[in-house]
Amino acid sequence: MMRLKISSRNLVKHALLFNLLICLNLIGCQNPTQSTYKEEEIPSLVKKICKEEYNLDVTTKRTTTTLWIYAPLNRILDKEYGIKEDKIFDEEMVDKLRNILTTIGRVLISSDYAPEFFALLASDINLGIDYTLIGNALDIKKSYANFIPWTEYNRRYVIRLKAAPEAIGDKTGTHIQAYDIKLPEFLAEQMAQRIGARFNEEDLKEYFKIEKSDGKFLNNTFILEYSIQQISKPNKEINIKEEMLNIITYCIKTYDFKDFSMLELTDSTTGDKLTLSNAAIWARPID
Repeated sequence: MMRLKISSRNLVKHALLFNLLICLNLIGCQNPTQSTYKEEEIPSLVKKICKEEYNLDVTTKRTTTTLWIYAPLNRILDKEYGIKEDKIFDEEMVDKLRNILTTIGRVLISSDYAPEFFALLASDINLGIDYTLIGNALDIKKSYANFIPWTEYNRRYVIRLKAAPEAIGDKTGTHIQAYDIKLPEFLAEQMAQRIGARFNEEDLKEYFKIEKSDGKFLNNTFILEYSIQQISKPNKEINIKEEMLNIITYCIKTYDFKDFSMLELTDSTTGDKLTLSNAAIWARPID
């Protein structure tokens, strides 16, 4: 029997570093439909298409800024998760999420007034795990229009993975706490996720080990906490803070977000803190 430690550091890192296994490589390759849907039809259309075309039962909820989609699944993690290092997510689960995401994309780009965000929450209703994938509707439209490549679009998803005992047996999404996702929250999490992914790329992962990369937006401030350990000496000098600041600057400028006061970047291991103002961030070039 698989020994599953949902709250373990390894599972958190898998959510952070392996999220591209779930993200689509076909958003930018689909031909957008020509028909236009009304805003009020969006939740019911997503539900209807998922059922009629993919035989998937989903529950949809709508808040002012966000379309929530709930998908109850029998399994999220691969049956050999924890046994084989390369086994993370169940293949059937990946296929189902891909079909749901395709449906969401089709509906949102063809709607007159799409919500700003969508959140796909897939739950393992046997073990009690929530996997949430959050996307920005404008990013979908840019990808369909080939303004951004699918690889970049995939990096813009925000991924959450957590233990959720309340998900056990929940086939209709009664445990969903639907709320308005807002841009600063989305950006803070995307920054942290991109930092984690960057230090797991081929040119850095043999030199650094990332233990933590968290982001939040509080009191008009982006607050990012990290723990990155150097495990061997790189061939060239690598400035960890500059790598992170390049990512943060890119995210803020890409979304043209100016409604913040400060950035706090804290090493949770040493307590070292770097604080930059809004003006200082916007004065930085995009690398």
